Amino acid sequence: MDNLKFRISSALKDLVGKELITSDNVAIFELVKNAYDAYATKVVISFLEDKIIIADNGRGMTFDEIQKKWLFVGFSEKKKRIDNINKQQSYRDKIKRYYAGAKGIGRFSCDRLGRMLTITTTSQNSSTTDQISLDWKDFEKDQSIEFSEINVSHSILSDHISYPEDSSHGTVIEITHLHDDETPWTRKHLLELKRSLEKLINPLSEVNDFSIEIVCEREQEEDDKLIESGKGYDRDIVNGILKNSISTILKLKTTQIDVTVNPDYVTTTLSDRGIEIYKIRETNVDYSLISDATVSLSFLNRAAKYNFSRLMGVDAVNYGSVFLFRNGFRILPFGNTGDDSWRMDFRAQQGYNRYLSSRDLLGRVDIHTDNVSELKEVSSRDGGLVDTQMSRQVMKLFETTHRRLERYVVGVLWGEGFLKNEYFASKEEGEEERRKLHAKDKDSESPNYVIDNSIGSKIDFIKIIKSLSTDPNVEILYYNSEFANLLNEQSKSDSIKPQFIKDLETIATRTGNETLLKIIGDAKRRIEQLSKEKIDAQRKAEEAERKAADAVAQQIKAEQKANEEEEKRKIAELDKLKAENEKVKAENARLIAIQKAAEEEKRRQKAEKEKKIESLKVEFYKKVTTPDTDALIHHVKNNNSRINDAIADLLNTIPEEIKKLPFCYTLIESLTKIRNLSLKSLKATDLILSCDLAPSDSQKINLPLFFDGYLKSEVHKKINCHFSSNTECFYVLGSKLDLGLVLDNFINNSLDWNAKNLWINCDLSNNKLYVHIFDDGLGLSQKFSNDPEEIFNFATSGKKTGTGFGMYLIKETLKNFHATIHIETPADHKGIHFLIIFE
Repeated sequence: MDNLKFRISSALKDLVGKELITSDNVAIFELVKNAYDAYATKVVISFLEDKIIIADNGRGMTFDEIQKKWLFVGFSEKKKRIDNINKQQSYRDKIKRYYAGAKGIGRFSCDRLGRMLTITTTSQNSSTTDQISLDWKDFEKDQSIEFSEINVSHSILSDHISYPEDSSHGTVIEITHLHDDETPWTRKHLLELKRSLEKLINPLSEVNDFSIEIVCEREQEEDDKLIESGKGYDRDIVNGILKNSISTILKLKTTQIDVTVNPDYVTTTLSDRGIEIYKIRETNVDYSLISDATVSLSFLNRAAKYNFSRLMGVDAVNYGSVFLFRNGFRILPFGNTGDDSWRMDFRAQQGYNRYLSSRDLLGRVDIHTDNVSELKEVSSRDGGLVDTQMSRQVMKLFETTHRRLERYVVGVLWGEGFLKNEYFASKEEGEEERRKLHAKDKDSESPNYVIDNSIGSKIDFIKIIKSLSTDPNVEILYYNSEFANLLNEQSKSDSIKPQFIKDLETIATRTGNETLLKIIGDAKRRIEQLSKEKIDAQRKAEEAERKAADAVAQQIKAEQKANEEEEKRKIAELDKLKAENEKVKAENARLIAIQKAAEEEKRRQKAEKEKKIESLKVEFYKKVTTPDTDALIHHVKNNNSRINDAIADLLNTIPEEIKKLPFCYTLIESLTKIRNLSLKSLKATDLILSCDLAPSDSQKINLPLFFDGYLKSEVHKKINCHFSSNTECFYVLGSKLDLGLVLDNFINNSLDWNAKNLWINCDLSNNKLYVHIFDDGLGLSQKFSNDPEEIFNFATSGKKTGTGFGMYLIKETLKNFHATIHIETPADHKGIHFLIIFE
């Protein structure tokens, strides 16, 4: 039996490069991560004209490493070292760094950014500087060529190379012939990259053994202006070392939960705006694959969000939410605005003020592991995690942490817990307490308002501590006794149910809190005394109520007798009024009958008049539709068409420079009037032939109805006409001929400027009709860019062959209807947009 082998096409380059690296930012992320994994302490990313340079001071590569590792597709030195982690100590162990990646395909990020690649590197174990160069296009010429057959040039440099921090070793990646046609490296793109890189390495981490600097000389002047003005935030400056300073802000101004995981224990600390609430420790039974992790989540109330925006120059919701870091490097898309990889937002939609969504939180999940294959990204680089047992444990760790923070914020701070579980003696009391609590929490920078005044929140907090204390796997290291004290001087002891006193006593006993036990004992005695006093007061109140009730009964009896007498008087008065009403009703009925008869006579006369008018119309239509009349009308129409065309040709022959002379201006004005009369005659023939000519040149016209019917006529099929209106009636007094000429001018103008569609929209507002007319033609000529309203001037045209009086005639004709016309800017900057206002 023969043995066969795979062959690898040069097209593999695209499969593991452009098609997996989904954006320029992700491509640069991969190259920065490679520098981090090469033990670099600094990376400098420089942007020049058609060139990107990424330089680091890592340990560099020897010629042997270039040949056997970098040029070995899919080989990952990181994975090899992870496999041998227990065999030998490395430089990485000295600086306590984990590997950021282990797939061996990050090097193909260069292809995403540009066509030409040059790598210059000096190893810390070598005295020579090696340089390789390649053209990614060589891999795209012929897919039948095998990957290994494409040559990569190599040379040894004699010149000294300076790496970041004046290091004698490192790597410089130079990418030219950039692929930035669709997304050029503008200032906006550079700032987006900077803000993304700030989140690439944990921005909340206390470790500062790796820094990234961006250099772009063409943006330095703008940076200097922002710095000098004092108005620019660091995130608005392109050049400089990336930094982030939100850690201190979040610790002081937020409700925060912090979790640390080691092989033996999971420790959780909950603090609220600088005050520690509780701290517990659990045996690590659920996260067997997680030996080194931290989770830090912060709930931002309105005050915290305001402080964040003021200090960071960006709203918290637009900065991001909960980021995921593996070995110090971020895994996308966790934490991106709009991303729901943590599955919080879908759940939060189930009820208002019941769950915390990504809009409410800011934080991170840090996982440190040498077993990268158990917590790895999908190959597309921004698609999250591969589903593994360890990734499921990470999701469970986050969910548990999130639910505990949510339980405190929603239940204790927002009052949802005590309202739901009816902790108060009355529902009304609970509702009022919750309303006050929620209003205070939005802007408070301290939880003292809960400690001092909110009994309901304290009861709910006791419920949380009691639940934790009953779990045999949970050891309560600390809880805030002030928070748990229901029985201070400000408390309304008589409104607290006995069950909650018992719960508090149980917690004090289990945690050995003798001080709290003494307070509970004193409170019980005080409650008993208050209860006795309450019973005595209630007995006295009942006696007073009985005496008052007797007096009220006597008063009611006297009032009842007086009411009976008054009722008799009212009945007599009512009978008198009924008689008078009957008389009025009879008179009203007589008047209504007379009015109805008059209305019937009026309707009859109107019907006879309409019938007579219709009869006259029929006679008129018969006359105008006879063969002789029809021929005559067409003869008039043809003559007027020739007059119109002749005047247009005459106007087009007059040069532009002569049109503005005084004598020529008068001539053009006269010809324009003649042409307008000719057009009016033409329109009259059209209306006669369509039987739409009214007996008067001035009549009541329903504009929406006229526009709709006119645009549906056969004579306008050279362009697609569309009509819409939010009203069916708006009347003006004028000539249909004039309105028809106006619409024809708009249609002809759109056709002259290559429009395929014409839209007319009627909008009735404030007793005015706003008519929007726009098309998809070539738009307004550049001749009118300074003042678009010049298009309505006499003898002014946007085309060399135009007469310049079409728009002028429209404006002048609309004056007869008390209407005005203006040029509007199209919403999509295509075609032209007119606005006519009929008052």
